[in-house]
Amino acid sequence: MKKVLSVVLSLSMVAMLSACSSGGGETTTAAPSQPEATEAAKTQETEAESTETEETAAEAASLDDYVYEGDALEIHLGDINSQFPLNLAYNLGYLEEEFEGSNITFTLDYFQNGPAISEAFASGDLDFAEFGEQAAISGISAEYGYKIIGRNCDTETMYPLVVSSDITDAEGLKGAKVAVSVGTSAHYLLLTYLNSMGLTEDDIELVNTNDTVTLLASGEVQGAADQLAKFNSMMEAGEVHVLADGTASSTCQISAFVGRTEFCEKYPEITAKILRAVQKVDDWMAESEENQKEAFTTLAGITQREENWFATMYGGSNFGINLTEQDLKVLGEVLEFMKDNDLLSNPDITIDDILELRYLEIAGYR
Repeated sequence: MKKVLSVVLSLSMVAMLSACSSGGGETTTAAPSQPEATEAAKTQETEAESTETEETAAEAASLDDYVYEGDALEIHLGDINSQFPLNLAYNLGYLEEEFEGSNITFTLDYFQNGPAISEAFASGDLDFAEFGEQAAISGISAEYGYKIIGRNCDTETMYPLVVSSDITDAEGLKGAKVAVSVGTSAHYLLLTYLNSMGLTEDDIELVNTNDTVTLLASGEVQGAADQLAKFNSMMEAGEVHVLADGTASSTCQISAFVGRTEFCEKYPEITAKILRAVQKVDDWMAESEENQKEAFTTLAGITQREENWFATMYGGSNFGINLTEQDLKVLGEVLEFMKDNDLLSNPDITIDDILELRYLEIAGYR
């Protein structure tokens, strides 16, 4: 019996060794090697990304055929007389064209400033609007019921640092009095300009005012950060010049496109189509200088501003509904700037709290 058992055990060991060896006797395993596993993971990730891209493309394409056939829906738009192209999408018929056949009408109301728009959202009187990113973030912090879902444009030249003609470099700016409205987009941008020149706020004497032009013209200050168009006459006279703007500091001022959260969640396709209508205005303006001039002429008639004002403020703008990587970076920096300056009712909000980008995805832009 022992002899039989010994033979059986020997045969079992031979079988086990045979199963665990190959050619040169190296041990093998059924699991893939690390490189093979990594390659398999990459393949799965690529396939997942491809599927997601195809789904987004299909979703965007389906918007072409989308028609709203529910109960009559009136959509309320808000604008400041310095913002666009939502304004143009409404006045030039792009929204009507995008929603042809849908049971939808639009109204457009004009507001004096961003806070007034935020209050209209809070009372439920607005569905979409366009205004400066800082005012938008402030309203989101106050829980006024909207988020940034895109942008109309960004511009690196709208809020420059303008200085007297005798200041030509960073060294000449040291110790100078610079006027700015503290806590505004101009203040944030001024800090980035100083940083790009190797300076800080401590290297200048900051003067907090809303009347930057008067102080600069009178010589009470030697520099000012504000809307470029405000200094047109002084620049034409050679009294002042632009020392710095966003082209050097890689920053910009963003015209935010916001949507009421409740409406957007209820009507995601309508929201995406509104974004597409605004983008069509951007595409039209980008086709030629003539189109851009026509846009500024139209806006001058609507807002009673001079055409040259729009040309000065927006001539170097980057139009388009999609938020760029630079825009997202700037929004994050502006959010931190507002926290540092105690400008938010809820200082704990994050970048995710102010953004909702899925409607851009539905529209096929991300």
